[in-house]
Amino acid sequence: MARLSNKHGEAAQRIFYPAFDGGLNLAVPSESMAKNELKEALNVEFSHATGAMTVRGGLVWSGRFATRIESVVPVQGRRGFLVKPVGTRDLYYFRWNNIWPVQGLLTGGGKLSIAAWDNDFLVASGGKLQRFSDSGALPSIETLENSPKNCRQVFILNGRVGVVSGDDTLTFSWVGDCTKWDNDPDDESTGQFVEIGYKDGMNIKAVVPLSKDLIVFKSPENEPDKGIIWRLTGEFPEWAVLAVAHNTGTFNTLSTQSIGNDVFYITVSGVASLSSVTEYGEIKTAWPDRKVSTALTPLIDNTAQLWDIPVKQQLWVIPTSSSKEIWVLDYTRGIWTKFLFPEVLVYAVGIDNTLFAFIGKDLYEIKDGYIQDEIKDYMSGKMSKKNISAKMVLGTLLSGHQTLIKGAYASFSIMPSCSAELVLGKFRMPFSSGKTEDYIYDPPNDTQYASEDDDPLFSEGGAMTARRRCIVRDWAITPEIVINGGGCSVSTLGLEIVEV
Repeated sequence: MARLSNKHGEAAQRIFYPAFDGGLNLAVPSESMAKNELKEALNVEFSHATGAMTVRGGLVWSGRFATRIESVVPVQGRRGFLVKPVGTRDLYYFRWNNIWPVQGLLTGGGKLSIAAWDNDFLVASGGKLQRFSDSGALPSIETLENSPKNCRQVFILNGRVGVVSGDDTLTFSWVGDCTKWDNDPDDESTGQFVEIGYKDGMNIKAVVPLSKDLIVFKSPENEPDKGIIWRLTGEFPEWAVLAVAHNTGTFNTLSTQSIGNDVFYITVSGVASLSSVTEYGEIKTAWPDRKVSTALTPLIDNTAQLWDIPVKQQLWVIPTSSSKEIWVLDYTRGIWTKFLFPEVLVYAVGIDNTLFAFIGKDLYEIKDGYIQDEIKDYMSGKMSKKNISAKMVLGTLLSGHQTLIKGAYASFSIMPSCSAELVLGKFRMPFSSGKTEDYIYDPPNDTQYASEDDDPLFSEGGAMTARRRCIVRDWAITPEIVINGGGCSVSTLGLEIVEV
């Protein structure tokens, strides 16, 4: 059988990277990483459709609000979301690509919390509870006057509406009636309350549903590492308040997220999760950030947030409110990558198959396959565009001898207007589509009107391969894939090496 050989007559090794579904691994030395792991994964995400590592979507401007955005909550089942501008009690409703002013003012100036109730939605903002409805000519909110004065968060439990109404207190409405909150000692279906860690010197930071229970995070101000996580289980009058974990906690309502049967939360030690163990009725703690915690944890402060992006099956970790960098966890496969945006995102939310992002007072779509990010200047309104830059750094090739790379090959998909290359020291292997760019209207080559033209808005990159011979020799070699522009994905990579 024919074989490649070096000057010592030894056969060449083929090092094959069959996939990159191990994602980021910053917990081990570069030379110890598995072949499917990456030392850097910037502006890329795992594609469930192709199994490849793909450049994230580009920002496309969609609309503008009157002022900067402070708080956003999705309206479940409505393909829309509620938006609160900074420093106001105004409320806006985005649905069907239209921005509607909501009739009425919020009772509080805090972050929004929302829960579905019948065909309407209950909204808490720090004042009395309100009911939001979009069934009339214009969306509106009405105040539930009998509700507690300070509703910081709203949730549903066993047919009751619940709110965080104090440092230790959860208050509940009548069963089946969100307008009644008073208590009749002779009627168990009337309003109730429960104290969580009564007078323990801590504040309730967040309440998150888990299975049939509520997980309640309490901690001293700005000291989540000294907190307690509680579990409210059962139904009234047989409620039970149990301590799940000590010396741990989270920062605020936005630093927790419920996904399926798991509750994810950010603490000073990183990203943790709680899972319901059905067989034993217990709660299990895990640390899904173990591969990235050494780099992620030092960045976290008390403004950290978690965003659920179900359209991508991703959890976005924002370590600080001023960070342009977002840590991305594909929670179905445990794959970590990172996104870097040109501006700080206030919030991101997925509706059906569309992903929206808020920057300043502007609304954007994040569209897969778009080459650039387009950003509208806050003051002038002028639009600027910049290609998305992405990078994948593989593990270092290291042995007791010098390594000689004699060839490289890759499988990828790329759009004509995007450029990418494999970098091995001073050697570069470009990834080329072999196609020219198509436009829906490009005189004098294409003069057909767009309404009558079948050309795609963006050229579709097909699966391709690249192979090149090379001579790269060093004691340690770290392969890198550098990409300029969206619309590129990398499936596999291979190297032919010998030791010399």
